[in-house]
Amino acid sequence: MLKLVLFLQVLILIIFAVFGFLVFQQIEVVSEDLNDALLVIDEVSAILPKLDIALDSINQLQTVFESLESLSNVLSLLTDPFSSGD
Repeated sequence: MLKLVLFLQVLILIIFAVFGFLVFQQIEVVSEDLNDALLVIDEVSAILPKLDIALDSINQLQTVFESLESLSNVLSLLTDPFSSGD
């Protein structure tokens, strides 16, 4: 009877040890994934100011294209002044 109790105690300790080892491995995997996510967040936060500058440049290009449209109208008027009366 004592051998059975000892066997069950050892078995329970082995089960707890395996469970603890598996939990530790999962914690390491989660830690690595979290570190990767934090690196991505750092990279994105480094890119955001550059993206804001690029968006401002694109917004400035819109005004340039609008002025090009008026310049195109002026050039077409200068190159063919008689067609504007039609």
